[in-house]
Amino acid sequence: MKTRSPFLVALTILASLSIIVPPDVPAQVGQKAGQISRAIPEVAIARGPQQLPAIVKTLVDWGDVVKTGDGGRARVALDDGSVLNVGSSSTLTVTQHNAAAQQTQIELTYGRVRSQVVKQAKPNAKFEIHTGVGVAGVVGTDFFLGYMNGLFQIIVYEGHVKFCNLDGICVDVLAGQIATIRDGHQAPDQPGQATPSELTEAANATSVGATIPGAQAHHLTTLQIVGLTVAVVVPAIVVPIATRGTRPPAATGCKNPASAC
Repeated sequence: MKTRSPFLVALTILASLSIIVPPDVPAQVGQKAGQISRAIPEVAIARGPQQLPAIVKTLVDWGDVVKTGDGGRARVALDDGSVLNVGSSSTLTVTQHNAAAQQTQIELTYGRVRSQVVKQAKPNAKFEIHTGVGVAGVVGTDFFLGYMNGLFQIIVYEGHVKFCNLDGICVDVLAGQIATIRDGHQAPDQPGQATPSELTEAANATSVGATIPGAQAHHLTTLQIVGLTVAVVVPAIVVPIATRGTRPPAATGCKNPASAC
């Protein structure tokens, strides 16, 4: 009986595997993005149908939803060295985080988060935060985002940010400026100068676990923060997780997205 060459057998096996598992299909859910480095109860991670307690060193995967209760806070250390400080009554999804390629997308349904983002140096690198009415993309900067009652607002402390609505109409917001998107399909307002009180309120609304040096000062352009910092605030409402594009119910008694109401 004629036997097959070991080389041909190995080649046949490799060809079969390449058909079953295409090499260009990236892992999504289950791929590690980082871990919880600090948590103040109550914090949980929703992973598909599972609800996991988010204690220190709990892994955070792509697709995981980090949820904090009333008074709960969490710090997520991403694999590329960036840090997400999640405030109370917040829901945040790590949609994508590829540390090697510096490809990151965060979905913020509601709540507050402040991020220290490492320098984006890779070709085509991106770090984006999505809300129901727009997207903010890090170009290399320190900025605040507020999303409340359908109002999407940005304040830039350093560098500049590309601030876009859902139709891809964008404005470049520079250091010391403020801009607003009033509807997902309405062009962003032209940037204007932010007031000292707006700068202070934005910083105070997103401090997590510790006082930011200089946060009480009126001029925050001198803040010294390692890496790049992004701060985001949207309505703090404890409700079931909304689907993408669903606006949260209106929050009463708080009309300024930069204010920690």
